[in-house]
Amino acid sequence: MSERETHVVNNLGMDLPESITGLPGIRITTIGPDEPVPDDLRADVLYTHTWGGGNVPELLTRGVRWVQVMGVGVDRFPLDILGEDQALACARGATAIPIGEFALAAMISHAKAMPEVWIDDVPEGGWFSDQRISGLYGKTVVILGVGGIGSHVARLALAFGMRVIGVRRRDLPSPVEGMEVATDLRAVIGEADHLVIAAPATDDSHHIVNTELLAAATPGLHIVNVARGSLVDQEALRAALDDGTVARASLDTVDPEPLPAGHWLFTHPEVRLSPHVSWAGPGSRTAMLDAFIDNYHHFRAGEPLTGVVDLQLGY
Repeated sequence: MSERETHVVNNLGMDLPESITGLPGIRITTIGPDEPVPDDLRADVLYTHTWGGGNVPELLTRGVRWVQVMGVGVDRFPLDILGEDQALACARGATAIPIGEFALAAMISHAKAMPEVWIDDVPEGGWFSDQRISGLYGKTVVILGVGGIGSHVARLALAFGMRVIGVRRRDLPSPVEGMEVATDLRAVIGEADHLVIAAPATDDSHHIVNTELLAAATPGLHIVNVARGSLVDQEALRAALDDGTVARASLDTVDPEPLPAGHWLFTHPEVRLSPHVSWAGPGSRTAMLDAFIDNYHHFRAGEPLTGVVDLQLGY
């Protein structure tokens, strides 16, 4: 199809860079996520957010054959309205490096008691008094989800001398040399010093971290969530924090987002909360845009797209 023009609807609510607007054969129509769709609009491609937009259902009836989302998790996208001849692709792996670094930083911060260990006066117990500092070497991290993000966390953790157990849905070989693989989170949670949640949000993973799972954990567990808030039963987490089963929860994602004012997660002393920013870093947005550019060339050449979402699995 490289001889014809490819019509792309930009539904992101932002201008696209020249790296996209200058692609060969491209024609772009920009329509905001909730703007009305012109009656005569026909398009080949829809570029939108992971949650879509109010006008996405109508746009999908205008000849669209490929939908690219600018991001990875598609748990908020209306998957059920996609037709059999419509492919949905995401920027899978585009933000694995910054998210992996963020997860490792959270583990280091907990192990080294940061920022609590920093001082602005002589400590009450004396200059060398702090006994809270631990380390990562020799500790065990269980990583729930070993796609691009989980695999990068594994590589970083292995470099720090940690034992790494990756939990995945199917019993397949480890994608990272040195990482053990399990298929049952509850069977290995008792071995974890750190639990990093990097799995997609699906019906099966909803509240996978719950009262039953946490009861099997060894007291002192540190939880890092860089996936979706829906994977954690937050009331079960609260109880586990209060009784010491969970020593700290480093949460970059919660449910709902944003949290309402006064929510207990803002003030709990053992919660470290960040506003869903683990993906951010130099080149993060460029990497997500590059996923579209790569797939645009595949689409024009009639080749298989990358990062295609399995609509049955939801990721």
